[in-house]
Amino acid sequence: MTHVRRASPTDAPALAAAVRELLAELGGEPPPPAGLCEAARALASDPDAGVLLIAETGGTIVGVLGASWPMAVHVPGTYALIQELWVDPAWRRRAVADELMRAFVALVRERGIERVEVGLPRADFLGIHATAAFYRESGFRELGVRMRRTVSRPRPDETEPATSGLHTTDGAR
Repeated sequence: MTHVRRASPTDAPALAAAVRELLAELGGEPPPPAGLCEAARALASDPDAGVLLIAETGGTIVGVLGASWPMAVHVPGTYALIQELWVDPAWRRRAVADELMRAFVALVRERGIERVEVGLPRADFLGIHATAAFYRESGFRELGVRMRRTVSRPRPDETEPATSGLHTTDGAR
């Protein structure tokens, strides 16, 4: 039997390890562990930014669900965006993801949020069909393809401000 709870900042190292496993399974290159740990600690510390839920049994983390609360005009307002959902391979097919999702949806309702979105892994991910089926069975419907662009940080020798092309309505830069 698993127990689902909100993560605390002290869970950050275990959360970072779980997300590294998720990213490796998805075929991505995980960021350095320290960066993942700091991001997990920050999210666990700030309930206005999002939530990290942990499924555990006997003190061992067997599943993680991470989400943020972005705001968008097209929603309109705040919605929930699932960023990570991982279950330890030895615990798959034991309803751990279902338990995490139920707890997450209850939390979303408590916050008054009416929309939840998730981006699926790439089409060449071996588990894409099972992943998509899980989300459909959880009440999700397809929206379309999401894309990503990585923007590098400016180099120290770059003097042009990042906002050089932005203008306000009064013409100020």
